[in-house]
Formats: sequence, C-alpha cells, structure tokens
Amino acid sequence: MVKYSFDFKLQVVQDYDSGVGGKRFLAKKYGINRKQVEVWKNAYKEFGASGLQRKLQNTTYSTQFKLNAVHLYLTSEESYQEMANELKLNNPALITRWVQDYRKQGEFAFSKARGRPRKEPDLSYNKKIKLPKIELNKTEQELARLQKENLNLRIENEYLKGLRRLRLERQAKENPDLFTPSNENSSSHSK
Repeated sequence: MVKYSFDFKLQVVQDYDSGVGGKRFLAKKYGINRKQVEVWKNAYKEFGASGLQRKLQNTTYSTQFKLNAVHLYLTSEESYQEMANELKLNNPALITRWVQDYRKQGEFAFSKARGRPRKEPDLSYNKKIKLPKIELNKTEQELARLQKENLNLRIENEYLKGLRRLRLERQAKENPDLFTPSNENSSSHSK
C-alpha cells in the first residue's frame, strides 16, 4: 500500500479547491486513484489539514463503539462516508469493515480476544469424572443464537419505527390539516 506524504495530499486538495481540475483530471495528473482524491477532499473538508495527516498511532475503538456505529449505519440511510463524518472518523473504510464483520459473525465479531488463545489445563487426569463441556457449549451456542436474534429484532424494530416516522412526516407535509389539533379537542382539555 502506497503511503502519501501530507504535503502531497494537501497539494492535491488545494489544486481541487482552486479549480485546477476535477477528480478525474487530478487523479491522472498525480497518478493516483480518483476515489483517493475524493477521500482526501472530504477529509480536508471535515477535519481541516489535520484530516490529511497520517496518525502515528492506531486508534483502538471499543466493542460498544463499533456496535453502535454498525447499528447506526444499518438503521439509517446514510453512506459510509456520511456516517464516518458523523462519528468523526477519518477513514470510512473502518465502518465498511465493521459492517461486513458484523454481517458475517454478528455481535461476536468485535469481542474477539487478541493474541494467542489461552491453553486450558488438562482436567481429564481422572477418566471417571465427566465434564459438562458439551452441555456448556450447547448452552452457549443457544444463548449466542438468541442474542443475535434479539439484536436483529431490535434493528428491525428501529428500522420500522423510522419508516413509520418518515411516512407520518410525509403525510403531514402533504396534508397538514389532518395533523393540526382541532378547537374541540384543545378546549375540552383546558377545562
């Protein structure tokens, strides 16, 4: 992956802003991808010059932050770029990856332990002892399935609420007389 200097990115954005050319022209002139010009332009617009600077340390996001970002994306009709701007993320590809991981593995995509897995002690020294390992795994699997189903239902519920709200707003705009309180109702409540 090619890493571009801050000065190079700033030059491309300034050329775009000053009207030297469009995304396609600048991409060809500087030998970069047209999408890259758009990403830099947006980062500069949203975060200023600091949006073009390369971070020296990777930012670590909590599991809850990632889940909230995914839920917000799935329940809204915003693009990855708009969502990244709203969450003050410089890289919309993060949200893209989080959504893809979530769709593949559910909530557990973000709660993975990092590093080498811990080696469990061997408890089978006595063959007469039966461990409830299989039962625990089935229980955990059922719990995970129910949690995933619950989450999907909550997302669906939020989505449907949003659709209803939009429908009511549209109806209120089209026919405002239906949504204004009548004098009869307001006078009976004031007594």
